Amino acid sequence: MLLMHWPFALDPKVGIAEDFEDKDIENVPIMDTWRAMEALVDKGKVRTIGVSNFNKTILEKMLPQCRILPATNQIEVHPYCQGQELVDFCTKNDIVVTAYCPLGGVKINVMDDELIKRIADAHVCTPAQVALSWALARGIAVIPKSSNPIRLKQNLKTATLTSDEMRMIGNIKRHERKCDPGRDSKQLRWIFHPDEAECPVI
Repeated sequence: MLLMHWPFALDPKVGIAEDFEDKDIENVPIMDTWRAMEALVDKGKVRTIGVSNFNKTILEKMLPQCRILPATNQIEVHPYCQGQELVDFCTKNDIVVTAYCPLGGVKINVMDDELIKRIADAHVCTPAQVALSWALARGIAVIPKSSNPIRLKQNLKTATLTSDEMRMIGNIKRHERKCDPGRDSKQLRWIFHPDEAECPVI
């Protein structure tokens, strides 16, 4: 699986994990990169290709131009960042949603949520297992990260949540996102805030 991790390009000298400025953003059309990835599939260099952090607006513009559709869209999904509209759109278009940060993060720890903990107690499982089970029940693949062997084993076990529990988690009003380059670059507000900024031509 080869992923286009962000719908924007940076100067090759700048890493996405590093601090970057607007001047480091390069004007490379998304479809130029995607067609190069399609060519790699044609040559047998990769089996499948996908995208990451692509919102609905980008995908609506992109899909009609694709010869090979994205196999997955890897996005941040957890009880505080549910992305229902985007998940529904991907599902409708046969794009598997893969959730990164399915447990939130250091500053967004959904495992401390009182509702999640109550549901965990009811199922005699961990809050992490509840959050992962909630995502899996929505048809979302999850890729939790942990270096703790015990937690790695725990995360392989799921709980069967009731429809009421699914509804209650779905109704959580707290909305927080761990990854958002738009916080640092006004040019990138359109990625996670399409209501505030217009998506560029792809």
